Amino acid sequence: IPAELFRKIAEVANIEAPGKIVEKAPAAAPAEKKAPKALAFAVMRNTHEAIRGAIKDCDAAVEAGDVKSLSSHFQELQKCVEMHAAMEDKGFFPLLDSKSDGAVKKNGLFEIHHEDEKLSGALTGLLKAEDASEEAIKEAYAAWKAYHLEHLKKEESIMMPLVPKMAKQLNPPGDSLQMGILFHEKVLPYVSDLPWFAAYNCKILAKHGSTKHDALTATRVWIHGLQYACTASQWEAVLPAVKKAIPADLFRKIAEVANIEAPGKIVS
Repeated sequence: IPAELFRKIAEVANIEAPGKIVEKAPAAAPAEKKAPKALAFAVMRNTHEAIRGAIKDCDAAVEAGDVKSLSSHFQELQKCVEMHAAMEDKGFFPLLDSKSDGAVKKNGLFEIHHEDEKLSGALTGLLKAEDASEEAIKEAYAAWKAYHLEHLKKEESIMMPLVPKMAKQLNPPGDSLQMGILFHEKVLPYVSDLPWFAAYNCKILAKHGSTKHDALTATRVWIHGLQYACTASQWEAVLPAVKKAIPADLFRKIAEVANIEAPGKIVS
């Protein structure tokens, strides 16, 4: 249009100002999810959760009156309990005592395993006996179960506050690698069959989850913590056993968020 005409329109209508529709700013790229922190000593607490899950399997066998199934479940559970107790008595409890002025010994945690062994031994004897009545087996199982669940609660009430205090003493405080080294040196040597122990715990957590977490979180916390306490060669033995023990989709999801297919973190 003629320049004079354009000038007159601009004077009255301010058409040289910007367009009036406000453009939306480009969407920000989604923030990259931070990988969850590995907690080596969570292996101890979450083994308690696996034990609770395995007790549910034993309960189902008892309710069904299936002594053979109870015997099978309890035998596996006891293998796990025995390894876990060795980790506590020989490694974890002495470590906590050394960092807490003897709090574990003062609260009698070493002694509670003795009574548990008596009760589990009585049940195992009945399960192996050909002439044991179903009623006697149920009574022995109920006695062991009640004691063991209380035993877990007592241990947790003492141990749970002590582990964070111990972590704060490290340099840097709470460091996953330093905690992993401590677990590797002080606790892991007392596991007699690490691939089996890892596979069993993960199998049960994958089935039942834990008191506070679903199967994905409970299993991930356990296996990710153990990765930080294993050498590359230990991890090469553990990971295939775990992969075989849990659903493929669950393993894939854990690997995506926690990179468990990377080598064990302890440099040997």
